[in-house]
Amino acid sequence: MDQSLKNWLIRARQEKFAIGAFNAANLEVVKAIVAAAEETQSPVIIEASQGEIGYFGFENLMAIVSNFRESTELPVFTNLDHGSEIEMIEKAIAVGFDMVHFDGSDLEFDENLKTSAQLTALAHEKGILVEIEFEKIQGSSQAYLDKTAEEVQLQGEYTDPDKAAQIISKTGADILAVSIGNLHGVYQTPETIDLSQLEKISNLVPCFLSLHGGSGIEERQLQEAIKLGIGKVNVNTDLRLAYRQTLENVLRGSDEIKIYKFMPPVIGAVQKVVEEKIHIFGSEGKA
Repeated sequence: MDQSLKNWLIRARQEKFAIGAFNAANLEVVKAIVAAAEETQSPVIIEASQGEIGYFGFENLMAIVSNFRESTELPVFTNLDHGSEIEMIEKAIAVGFDMVHFDGSDLEFDENLKTSAQLTALAHEKGILVEIEFEKIQGSSQAYLDKTAEEVQLQGEYTDPDKAAQIISKTGADILAVSIGNLHGVYQTPETIDLSQLEKISNLVPCFLSLHGGSGIEERQLQEAIKLGIGKVNVNTDLRLAYRQTLENVLRGSDEIKIYKFMPPVIGAVQKVVEEKIHIFGSEGKA
């Protein structure tokens, strides 16, 4: 099995599917993602934010994912999601993550460009892919039941195609995280992404494209975005909701204290969400 993430992203672009990037902060979620990948025979990216890494640990995540990758012989990859601290990104590169996402969206454009170029050069020395972000993707991986997506979308800016082409050309980064109305989290109303803006970006930018906020975007729009060049879709909030809600339901009225007794339904619920996303992304059966 091809264990090169770059080759898989090339194949995804050619065959018009996307690879799901699913966040994990503990063993149970990793098990759910891998079980879904096995069931659907799909490539997956298991990623963790800085907060999730602080809880899980770089080496722990790498060891567990490597073990599953060897035992399943599936294309299971690792990514540092929304890394903004240079030390965290350098550590992810040092331990051998398959890719790192440098989120420099809080920096001025020129400073972001300079830092992105430095980190890309460092990562490429070890064959690691780099994703960059310069227009902040709004929201966070929470359930905002008191807000509409439109309210939050108004707070952000869309990715400018010309600036995107400039930063990719000057940094050599492999993947661009686009801001086209996509949001982190889920809301009262689904996000509406600007597919025409995505098409402009796709026509000008030669690198792979990543879409964050896969929990709150409708299936039809996700599939249209993939046709226009999105090769990686991030999902986190839906997994967190499935985990918490199922755990609460399982423990309600129960006096069970054996973790291995009450966690399987939780793992199964998260696995179901991952399988549903894989089906939408079109990567089912590709492995």
